[in-house]
Amino acid sequence: MLTPFALSLAAMLVPERDTVTISVYQRGTFVVTLDYKSAPKTCAHFAKNVEAGMYDGMLWHRKVNGFVLQTGDPESKTMLPEEARAKPGENGGTQGLGEKTEGPTIEFEKSPLPHLKGTLGIALESPGDNSGSSHFFINLVDNKRLNGKYVCFAKVTSGWDVVEKCERGDLILSAKIN
Repeated sequence: MLTPFALSLAAMLVPERDTVTISVYQRGTFVVTLDYKSAPKTCAHFAKNVEAGMYDGMLWHRKVNGFVLQTGDPESKTMLPEEARAKPGENGGTQGLGEKTEGPTIEFEKSPLPHLKGTLGIALESPGDNSGSSHFFINLVDNKRLNGKYVCFAKVTSGWDVVEKCERGDLILSAKIN
């Protein structure tokens, strides 16, 4: 686990307006803008994951229409998209995916940003705990019930039509800091 000091230092060393371009196979690309002012430690953590290539080759392992689209399970890199689509699991997930994480965990960070359509949050084992790691989700609708329970740290600023086309099992080709 990164120490609070290390995360604070990392947050100071990176630009305050990083954007991340995410390319999804046969869907297109979309751009996410990180909000360092509202969630500096979480943004630094996510940027580090992106720079390490963590999301390259992962699948969107969960989609709940009217709620969220989620990725972050490293086990999804070993599964073909067709295989994932053929294994529906609980709560919009994929059977056998959703439990594993990659990399260090991060301390929960309260953010003033509301969970509105198009914003990103870090998935947790339980609301407000320190289990955030590689999993993140995109709010497909306004999810104000998540406010204060899951950190909101970024927003889709371009390519929302691509996000809407994404389905459980779709392959993330790459996620790159711009």
